[in-house]
Formats: sequence, structure tokens, C-alpha cells
Amino acid sequence: MKKILIHTSYFFILLLVSTLLLTIIDYFSLFNIKIIRGIKLLIPILSLAIISYILGKSALKKGYIEGIKLGSIVILIFTIFILLFDKYQVKTLLFDFILLLTLSISFLLTLKNFLPVIFSIKFLIYSITFWNIF
Repeated sequence: MKKILIHTSYFFILLLVSTLLLTIIDYFSLFNIKIIRGIKLLIPILSLAIISYILGKSALKKGYIEGIKLGSIVILIFTIFILLFDKYQVKTLLFDFILLLTLSISFLLTLKNFLPVIFSIKFLIYSITFWNIF
């Protein structure tokens, strides 16, 4: 459990740094607003994928369970913030499911090369186009 909490803190540090860089890029209007929206969606997903891949390398057995634990902690924290500051919507529920799925896939990739990376990228692109974000 200690390892999961340490990697959760790494995730939030990576998330804050990425968000700060995105804010600076948006301040200087270097990209179109649609690109910024897409990057806003990708930052937590990619951050969790990176952290789960690192944690998955250190897992000995059943990495997908470690992924579900890490994802549950992060989704619980996100849900608490959303309930405090905003309203909970169906899009938020879908985004939470995508985060949990990304974590599980990342852990499976580290342990047995279970699925190719292309599958997770295709799933992400299909979900983005389904919700008309771009």
C-alpha cells in the first residue's frame, strides 16, 4: 500500500507540472483551443499510464489488481473534488472508466505484454471522437 501511495503522489506531481506547462502554453496562445482541450484530456490519462507502467515494472504478480487499486484511489480523489466543486455528469463517469481501463492496460503491458499499445491508443481516439471533444 505504501508503494501505491508513493506512486499516487508522483502522479499528482506529474499532473501539476503538466498542467502548469499547459497553462503557460495556453497563456501565450501557441495552439488552437481544440488542441488545448485534447491535451487537457490526455494529461491525466498519460500521467496515469506512465505512473502505472513504472509501478507495474515493480509488481511481482497480478499487476492488473495493483492497477485497479491505484486507479480506485485516484478516481476517488477526483470524484471528491468534483463533488465539492462541480456537478457529477455522465462524461465524468466515462472519463473515470477510461482512467481505470488505462491503468489496467498499462499494468498488463508491463507484466506480460498482454495487449499492444495501439489498442489503448485506438480506444482513446474512439472515445474522444464519440464525445465530440475535437
